[in-house]
Amino acid sequence: MFIQTLLSQPAVKSIENQFLSIVTTIGSSPVCKQIFHLVFILCLLTQTGSLSADLLLGAKAPDFQGQDLQGNRHLLSDYAGKIVVLEWSSPECPYSRRYYDNGTLDSLHEYAAKNDVAWINIVPKLQKLTLEQAIGHFDPAKKIIILDRELDLSTLYSATTTPQIFIIDRQGILAYSGAIDSTAMFKKTAGKLVPYTRNAIDDLLAGREVGQPITRAFGCYVKNKTQPAGELPQIIAPDSQ
Repeated sequence: MFIQTLLSQPAVKSIENQFLSIVTTIGSSPVCKQIFHLVFILCLLTQTGSLSADLLLGAKAPDFQGQDLQGNRHLLSDYAGKIVVLEWSSPECPYSRRYYDNGTLDSLHEYAAKNDVAWINIVPKLQKLTLEQAIGHFDPAKKIIILDRELDLSTLYSATTTPQIFIIDRQGILAYSGAIDSTAMFKKTAGKLVPYTRNAIDDLLAGREVGQPITRAFGCYVKNKTQPAGELPQIIAPDSQ
């Protein structure tokens, strides 16, 4: 059952299809495909301890608890029955700041609030700013802001960048993982900006599956506990996407 569930995940299915296409070029006999498929499953199982959040799409989102800037405790399970947006962001990251400076995230926050969508900001461990300086970049009176001081939440969700968005549907299933919009891919989309997060929220509000459940987040590198040590923030350039 576990293997069937794992293989049904969209990202795993995509990797599996790519894997099988390579196998076909090597040998097309049914026996050959079965052998390579078994190898694929074994390789996948050895990596399940470090799967990215993309591979959890369609599965139950892991519960967590954290304290906001006022010291109030928040559990993901407190928002059962609601659509929940988890936004990894950092005042130390120019990409995160840009989305606030241009009004994109403020507009999304307002839209979410009007539609009873819960929104939680998660700020990874600060490297250069003091807590007081960091608070100046937010509006804690209007937002739930959790400081991920020990990077426990970043590790739990395999968050890789700030900004990065995870959206959980009303059934508690992880339905979207990726970028806020297609800014990093602007040149590749003929100048048409695709609002990934807004589209995903609209799909869930309408009772539909998210049309584009996985996109590639870009921004400043987040070092969670499964990743090697390194100074933060490091910029992941959009051109590398």
